[in-house]
Amino acid sequence: MLNKLAKNQYVKIIKSNAGNNGIEYGVVLEEEDGKYDIMSIGFENKNGKFIEYPTNVENLVQSYNTQDTQFDEVKENEVRRKMNIWLENNYKR
Repeated sequence: MLNKLAKNQYVKIIKSNAGNNGIEYGVVLEEEDGKYDIMSIGFENKNGKFIEYPTNVENLVQSYNTQDTQFDEVKENEVRRKMNIWLENNYKR
């Protein structure tokens, strides 16, 4: 579990609030006053496979606090590769 995030870090967002158990993957865009703007790139389906979001999904960027949600580093090479490709194809800074 990560307590501090860095800009451009790939993170696994583990949501365990009522009625919404799931894992999302994203990249940290900005940090301000302990809140992190994270752009979601995909999620883990019921079979444990990474699925990318289409670019027309609303609210890809959301603000999180490290006390609200559990974060882990993305260590799986296959997931990191897919995240890199998604960012190259869909995100222009």
